[in-house]
Amino acid sequence: MLLGHVAGAHGVAGAVRVRLYNADSHTLRPDLVVELRRDGERRTLTVDQVAPKPGSEFVRVWLREITDRDAAAALQGSELWVDRRELPEIADDEYYLSDVIGYDVVRRGPSDSWQVLGTIVDVVSNGMQDLFEIRSGRETWLLPALAPFVVEIADGRVIVDVHDDMLPGTSESSATRPGRAK
Repeated sequence: MLLGHVAGAHGVAGAVRVRLYNADSHTLRPDLVVELRRDGERRTLTVDQVAPKPGSEFVRVWLREITDRDAAAALQGSELWVDRRELPEIADDEYYLSDVIGYDVVRRGPSDSWQVLGTIVDVVSNGMQDLFEIRSGRETWLLPALAPFVVEIADGRVIVDVHDDMLPGTSESSATRPGRAK
């Protein structure tokens, strides 16, 4: 299960700064085996210590096999994965945000057809809420990962209820579009 990514080195002793997709997660702990993935390469490491990084969205993680800043810096951009069995159980109506990366985002169109709005490529945070980063063609857009926008997650897709103004290329308010009174 994808927990987050390595944002860079922290200090000189080999710690890394990790941005977790769930800032409240307590999954990382000493002796946990993690896998770092980047550019098709995988590396298995063991967590030695975890500590919050005060005033930021990151946690500091010391890995037994990484002992200096250069080795830690080389891990920047790596995804941090754990075995799904290490995660707490969730209710039937809950989901892990990282589970929906790769899912199509759809909304009900005319005649009960489905309109594909894009594909979830990442989960980011603005400090107040989690957001799905959705790619549609060459553009990306952000959607809060919560109700009322997210209606249902089923069959490999996220069903949403969004207004056209939330979609890429429609960021102008209707009052400033050509042909409308100001």
